[in-house]
Amino acid sequence: MGSVDLLVSCPPGDTLTASLPPAHIEPTIENIRDAFQSWAARCAAHQDNIALLYFCGHGLQGEGQYLLASDFNRYSAAPFTQAFDFDETRLALQQSGPRTQLYVVDACRDSCLERPHGGVPGLAVRDFFKANVCENELTIRLPAFDQAQTERHEVSRLTRALIRSLEGQAATPDELQDGWEVRTDGIRRSIRHLLAEGLGEGGSYRAVEATGFGDVPLYRLDGPPLAKLTVRCLPPEAAGRTKLACVPQHPPDLPTVDCGTAQEHGTDEQSIQEWRVELPSGFYTVNAHCDSTTVSRPHSVWPPHSRLHMQVVT
Repeated sequence: MGSVDLLVSCPPGDTLTASLPPAHIEPTIENIRDAFQSWAARCAAHQDNIALLYFCGHGLQGEGQYLLASDFNRYSAAPFTQAFDFDETRLALQQSGPRTQLYVVDACRDSCLERPHGGVPGLAVRDFFKANVCENELTIRLPAFDQAQTERHEVSRLTRALIRSLEGQAATPDELQDGWEVRTDGIRRSIRHLLAEGLGEGGSYRAVEATGFGDVPLYRLDGPPLAKLTVRCLPPEAAGRTKLACVPQHPPDLPTVDCGTAQEHGTDEQSIQEWRVELPSGFYTVNAHCDSTTVSRPHSVWPPHSRLHMQVVT
């Protein structure tokens, strides 16, 4: 990254302060506005820059999404003086920032029961008569009126899913250069699956709002990322007699993956036999051998997860 501005607040006694510079900046509303002004100017200095705004903290949902500074409610008579409207900020930056803009808001969007007097201003003011310069935008946040979930001293679930996306679980093939790249549309496509997958079996599905427009590559990977493949037999009772193998077609230099027999997954009340394997992303021929018959199916394995049903007995 060309430049990073970090504003961080820690509760009293938190060990994170030991790893921070002694003069780390507290995210008060004044410091947030100062940092945003200089950051937005650097972003707009060149149209090919990529602007990334990440906020992790407390938020409320009113007429827009209100994000709260560390000194929120400093003045009880006007608590929203120490807050800003994220949606107004994003719309204003579309008019002045670079062509590619990314926004990640890892904060609650609980209903704001109090109507802030005079509204909540953004960090920038949009001009209703000015055209947008932004051509590619990705905004990731929780749905309106939802709550963020995390465990104490752990990375939040939304941010964990985002990190996995950027590490390659949102990658798609770059057919022109025969490689893999992470694009904004790939993140938008995979983030919901990764968030649900992070909850494990039996976990309640947590939605995520991933919106935007345009599609632009962010960076290329050195090699194909790992991806999960789940295969089920038809009919299901044939799974115990079936052996599975994945033969790579592209890239062709990978060894054949012997997946063996299906394993039991699920609960005692509702279980199923299936294969769950992790493979380098690519194109495979999946061979299922049942009794004296072998059935083959071509299949593309892309991150984060692909599924296949194999008819092994007619």
